[in-house]
Amino acid sequence: MTWIVGVQVAMYTSKTSFKTTVEWNAIPWRKLERKVFKLQKRIYKASQRGDVKAVRQLQKTLLHS
Repeated sequence: MTWIVGVQVAMYTSKTSFKTTVEWNAIPWRKLERKVFKLQKRIYKASQRGDVKAVRQLQKTLLHS
């Protein structure tokens, strides 16, 4: 018995330009990882000193970046 599996691909047009799309391999991953780590470190330090306001603000920054 032979199974033939078909693959359907949904094609759609976007309102955004193709020029605004960034390729995954074009993203500077090391730089981004460094920035995320620094933000995480700042969150940790703020939590150690008990600065709840700074912790929440930094968490929000990390979440939206």
